[in-house]
Order: sequence, then structure tokens, then C-alpha cells
Amino acid sequence: MAGGYGKRDTEMVRITDKDFSVDEIVGGMSNPKVGAIIAYVGVVRSFSEGREVERVEFDDDEAAIGKIRQLDRKVRGDFDVEDVAIIHRVGRLTVGDKLLLVAVSASHRQSAFAACMSIIDGVKVIHSAWAREYYRGS
Repeated sequence: MAGGYGKRDTEMVRITDKDFSVDEIVGGMSNPKVGAIIAYVGVVRSFSEGREVERVEFDDDEAAIGKIRQLDRKVRGDFDVEDVAIIHRVGRLTVGDKLLLVAVSASHRQSAFAACMSIIDGVKVIHSAWAREYYRGS
């Protein structure tokens, strides 16, 4: 960031097969202009559509990754935010594993909440074609 403050010059969209540190990402988003940092951590839940989940898998899919990058750019253009981070895991994830981090910093909480919700809703749509759930007993 120029002079240590201001908006990040590059996207913070990371697709990884490794776990991530929420504290590390969120901690890097603070600057004197920021009045709110909103962070959402999505985890693999144990039940989906009334069935017990064993695991979820996400391929390292360029189309899905491109769509997540589009969400990042759209939010930066549509909302008054300072910084955005989207971290999404790929590979085989089990119940309780972190799979998504969406973090948004802004001068005011309203913008940060709205931008964060917009990204989460967009990722949910992407998941409908990208995620593969495996159920116990199947």
C-alpha cells in the first residue's frame, strides 16, 4: 500500500489447499481510515439438505476462481471500501474445516457489512456448481 496507508493496489483473492490464518489477513487490513473490519469465516457444516455430511470437495477450477476475482472487482467498484480479502480453500475438506474467509475494511460499518454480504451471496451462487458434497452412508 502506498505510504503504508490507503487501498491495496492488488486484489487479495487467494485460492489455496492450505488452512489460513484469519488473524493474519484481518490484521493486515487496518489503517487510520478504517472504522470497521467485517470478517466472515465459512466452515464445512455437518448437515446439508437434511443429510449428514462426510466431506466437501472443491477442484482448483479456473472458472470458479475467475468468478471469485470478478466478485472482488465488483465490490471494490460498487461499495466504499478500503480493502477486500477473499480466501477460498480447494481440495477435500471435512466437517469443521474453514473453507472461506471474506474480510472487508471500510471507513463505516454499513459499507463493510454490505460489501461482505454481497461477496458471500456471490460465492454461494458459485458454490452451487463448484462444491461437491459427500454424505455419510452414500
